[in-house]
Amino acid sequence: MTRDTERPVDPEAAVRQWLDALAGQPAAPAVADPVVPTGAELAERIDLLAVPGPDREEVAAGLPDPARDPARWEALVRCHQRLYADPGPDVPSAAPDWPTAPAALGSAGRYFYVHLYVLALPHALERQRRLGIPDDVVAATFADLGAKLTTYRLGHGTGGFDRQRWIVRHFQGALHRLGRLQFERGVLDADATGGDAATAGGPAHGDQVLKVHIPGDGPLDPAGRDASFAAAREFHARHFPGTRHRHATCSSWLLDPQLADHLPESSNILVFQRRFAAFGSGQVGDDDVLEFVFHAPPGTADLDRLPQQTTLHRSLVRHLRAGGHWRTAHGWTDLP
Repeated sequence: MTRDTERPVDPEAAVRQWLDALAGQPAAPAVADPVVPTGAELAERIDLLAVPGPDREEVAAGLPDPARDPARWEALVRCHQRLYADPGPDVPSAAPDWPTAPAALGSAGRYFYVHLYVLALPHALERQRRLGIPDDVVAATFADLGAKLTTYRLGHGTGGFDRQRWIVRHFQGALHRLGRLQFERGVLDADATGGDAATAGGPAHGDQVLKVHIPGDGPLDPAGRDASFAAAREFHARHFPGTRHRHATCSSWLLDPQLADHLPESSNILVFQRRFAAFGSGQVGDDDVLEFVFHAPPGTADLDRLPQQTTLHRSLVRHLRAGGHWRTAHGWTDLP
């Protein structure tokens, strides 16, 4: 009896399959096709997305030409249509299941979804204008794409972007950055969190909530945090008056109660934790910790080589070395 062996992946076939899958998405005829920007217009879009210096030239040079690269262009057009084929700004839709490009595409693949968002920016900005979102909030919100380019380079040692499903929220108008924190309009999914908080006076399964996200670009100081929460209710009541948000929720390794055994009681992380009431059940979140704190993609971290400059660094690594695991925990809080 012979043993079957895996056939090597044909790079060209992988690229064709990936492009065909993207181009095969349902079309949305009501959404106008994007137009390739040039010159000053392209520079303005790259600026608004806060594309970092090391990535700017490659992003600009790699924008596809519809005539010379029709397959990639068609894939981008269909992604653009899928991005905006949603029920509207008051009903956030699920993120499309867009796979990362095959390695055989090289730079064109690593920046494919950056090009999508560069092309999609005018439609997104028009949506923000219709909602009356202030310019400073728009700029802070869309700058998250550039932040994700920075973390990709830190983790992979080259330029690229792999947060295509995350940034959908920004472009569909579901997420906005208000000072130190980001707030995403959504509903509580008790299946995902392992339970709800209805019996404790918190949100029940299916309730409208503001999901809190913590950008990793600065300290989580109480003053900045409180200012963000204070702004959140007024902002959403003004710009999304059709939905009342009574609660905010957060799902993060930053809410792991084990951190209290490793950090001083006055640490910003523990002060942030105490704002929330725990609910549901957590899942192992080691990969999140290693990626967001140490910029180590899943499966690549060498604990002996990770930075140890801060108390948080040392605590996180010491716990993992001892055979422990960090967990993603869930919390809720009333909006002020």
